[in-house]
Amino acid sequence: MGKELSKGDHLFEVLNPSGLTGEEALVPLAARVPDLTGKVVYCVSQYVGGADAFLKKIADALPHYVPQVKAVYRHKTTAYMTDDPELWDEMLKEADAVIYGCGA
Repeated sequence: MGKELSKGDHLFEVLNPSGLTGEEALVPLAARVPDLTGKVVYCVSQYVGGADAFLKKIADALPHYVPQVKAVYRHKTTAYMTDDPELWDEMLKEADAVIYGCGA
């Protein structure tokens, strides 16, 4: 790279691990539901890292803490980064809020 190395010198090339991407459009966060009373909350998980057991427990416990909430547990059958149009359509029609967990 223009400079000759002598004994004991090290040459490092640093790469950007995020790769080269174009500019992304910013999407604002969804509006928060101020009160879950009488709302439908979907608890959606994948079977990764125990997320399914955790989200099932949330779905079971939520009605005990929030009056008249309907908690619905759903398993996302596709991979984390893979679209699931049927599930998204169902949630758009039925859910007031979503808790999504994918495990780690």
